[in-house]
Amino acid sequence: MRSVLAAFAALVALAPLAQASAIPYRRFDRRWNDAYPGDVTTDPLPPSKDPFYQLPNSVKSAKNGDVLKSRPVWTQFDAYSRGTYQLLYKTTNPQGEATGAVTTVFTPLKPANPPQIMLLMTPIDSACPDCEPAFALQSGSASNGSSFIVPTIAIDIVAGLSKGWYVTVPDHDGLKAAFFAGVVEAFAGLDGLRALLNFPTVLPCIDNYKAVIHGYSGGAHASAWASQFLKTYGSGLNVIAAAYGGTPVDSTTTLNLLNKQAAVFLDVSSLAGLANAYPELQAWYAENLNANGTRAFALARSLCNTQLGPLLAGINVYDLFKGGEAALLNGTIPQKYINFGLLGKPIPKGDLSPYSASGVVGVPTFMYHSSGDETVSYKPVPAYVQNQCAQGAKIAFATVPGLNHTATSVAYTGDVYNYLSAAFNGTLNTTACSNSLGIQALPGTPAFTAAIGPAAAAVLASST
Repeated sequence: MRSVLAAFAALVALAPLAQASAIPYRRFDRRWNDAYPGDVTTDPLPPSKDPFYQLPNSVKSAKNGDVLKSRPVWTQFDAYSRGTYQLLYKTTNPQGEATGAVTTVFTPLKPANPPQIMLLMTPIDSACPDCEPAFALQSGSASNGSSFIVPTIAIDIVAGLSKGWYVTVPDHDGLKAAFFAGVVEAFAGLDGLRALLNFPTVLPCIDNYKAVIHGYSGGAHASAWASQFLKTYGSGLNVIAAAYGGTPVDSTTTLNLLNKQAAVFLDVSSLAGLANAYPELQAWYAENLNANGTRAFALARSLCNTQLGPLLAGINVYDLFKGGEAALLNGTIPQKYINFGLLGKPIPKGDLSPYSASGVVGVPTFMYHSSGDETVSYKPVPAYVQNQCAQGAKIAFATVPGLNHTATSVAYTGDVYNYLSAAFNGTLNTTACSNSLGIQALPGTPAFTAAIGPAAAAVLASST
């Protein structure tokens, strides 16, 4: 849920780099494009109109992460990727039914051996299916989400590829854009990793691979949920560490923080997105939203965050319901989903999830947050970390005072990549939890450049 008001201009900086890159031969060879007919490099269609997103009948018999369709695509990052593909793959919805999602996979120019993979969770911030990362990342897509999504994850994609890591960027909200639905995010995210492992065109040998999870804000929410399900739904995946920050731990606290503010559209999008995954909740909304609420939810499901924000800025989200605040916070049905969505709670197998989970993060994790975060509440995070550590989690938790939500993401980039690199190199200290104040590899220092790599540092410098 990173605020669009402070998004970077890295897209502009990346454009000339992509134009200067060598043109991969694969893009002109029909054998590489099983989505043919059609030129994938010109005038991409939005997901709602693109046949590529239509699930084949074989999805019902496929295994989680099986690749159903694939195609090469242009992106702003072709200077750093030997080959970039979209994969439609099988995943599972909260009702336990077979469904699909799309991921964008990037091939490093000089891959690490054995393979090192980053599962990169994007802050999508939208309940509209046409605002997902795969479409936004495509050059020429004209997606209204591109101006937010591409700059938001640009440094991560370039840093990962420059280190020789394979990068998979799943549309972790699924085909229905179930924004803030943790089960969807976890399953579609983990299966986005499986899809890369099942796609030998990009990753011909997976022997001894290692994977990490990274995300910020809404991407941190998806990362944390994926980590919770590693031992059950993610069984068999060799994920060794995670790093995420600005994590929404308690949706109600963040909802109240954003209410009546410029970014209150995130409240509406998260409420609408959750109902995109759960028909029971959508039925409750249909009965309890007033006319303004019905219009606001319709906008949230048809517009990207950059469009939606100005239309809903400053509204009182509780005024969208016939019964006001009491209806949303005390109603039996919404309370069921609010309580279920609390990070760290044990997840039973039932009508909200076909898999159980302990609620404890499954791998060593670096978490970071600003105590002054104006978008995602810091207040419940220290208690969450303390509770996780009491249950055996290994979390290195860092706090910085005074930075806003977006600045915190940039400020901790160096520390994130030092942590993930240490995990890959086998030098990570995972003996106990820790708490720290401040940032180790400060932006603008040699330590920061060394952590993220010169290419990513150059992109960041040109965007500020």
